[in-house]
Formats: sequence, C-alpha cells, structure tokens
Amino acid sequence: MTIGTFSENGPTKCSGLEIKQYSEQALIAEFNNGFDKIRCTTENHITPFDTIQNFLFCSFKRKI
Repeated sequence: MTIGTFSENGPTKCSGLEIKQYSEQALIAEFNNGFDKIRCTTENHITPFDTIQNFLFCSFKRKI
C-alpha cells in the first residue's frame, strides 16, 4: 500500500481547510499494527499558484 500526505514541512491549510501534517515516524506509527514500512520519501509539488507543497509518501507491506 502506498499513501501520500502533507509532510511536517508542508502547508498547514489546503483549499482553505485545516490539514494534518505527518512526519515519517508518525505515519509509520499510524499503520504499525498491520503493516511494515518498505520505504518513505518526500517530494516538493509546485502548485498552479507557484507555491511549494511538501508531501510525504510511504509504502507499506501487510504483516502476515
């Protein structure tokens, strides 16, 4: 499973709505009971308004 979210360096709002930011460790903790982390990476996204949003993407494998 792969999930993407705003990183701790990302915006605090998106389209006027409050959002939740995640660190790598916090996202791993959210899925720790049923999944093992494969890898995580961050990426900057440049919006049409020329602002930068930092995302965190993590891949997980279901625990057997």
